[in-house]
Amino acid sequence: MKKIAVFIFAVFLVFLCGCEGKAKKDECSCLEPQKEGLTLKNGILKIGIEYGYPPFEYLAEDGKTLIGFDVDMADEICRRLNLKPEYIDTQWAGIFEGLATNRYDILISAATIIPEREKHFWVTRPYVKNSECLIVNSGMKNILDKPEKLKGLKVACQEMSVSSVFVHEELLPKTEFEVLEYDKLLDAFEDLKLGRVDVVVAEAVASKNIVKNSDGKLRVDWYAEESHGFGMMVNKKNKEFFDVISRTLDDMYSDGFMKSIEDKYF
Repeated sequence: MKKIAVFIFAVFLVFLCGCEGKAKKDECSCLEPQKEGLTLKNGILKIGIEYGYPPFEYLAEDGKTLIGFDVDMADEICRRLNLKPEYIDTQWAGIFEGLATNRYDILISAATIIPEREKHFWVTRPYVKNSECLIVNSGMKNILDKPEKLKGLKVACQEMSVSSVFVHEELLPKTEFEVLEYDKLLDAFEDLKLGRVDVVVAEAVASKNIVKNSDGKLRVDWYAEESHGFGMMVNKKNKEFFDVISRTLDDMYSDGFMKSIEDKYF
């Protein structure tokens, strides 16, 4: 858990602006043309992902099996392209740097589409629409139905996330409160249940799932307007591969696969 000052966001933007230049020339492309289309070396698709963000990517009850919306989607993409998925668990704070330096071929991890990321990576069409929300303990007497009611409270969010930007740029200008940022969103929710923080600010799609599975301990008090969506992201130097991924996603919408996993998880 960390208290992070606003200047971190300036550092974040500097990182995004410079991260693409860190990739070595020899590492930029792992694509090989094949008769049946485009594939990757050894037939493996390396996927950057952050475990612990249900319902998109999280471990099953056995603590070993990776499941979730993004996992089903990625597995289906690999099946259609005759590739084997290799999931690389990455801390969110470094997940974009990993893509910029070719640690993996693609980022599929509920990554929000924002202009700064589109500037440095190829980004697919949004596959889930989303917004920010305020989550509290069900026992809280006050209803936080507007941002101004956050005054004086302890507000948690995930560091280096769009939710963190939302807290600093949209909520803090309206009133004063204490910000606590976490490496993992689930840790923020755990502290909310324990009463160590008063509110969690997070994206609505993931939050609804967490609230639903909280045995009535949590509730959502307020939703911001829908303003962004999640997209898959590819290194700018792998345009040909990105085009293949985009066409595959379009096909998955056309034949109903995306609708089937939306129904399954949402």
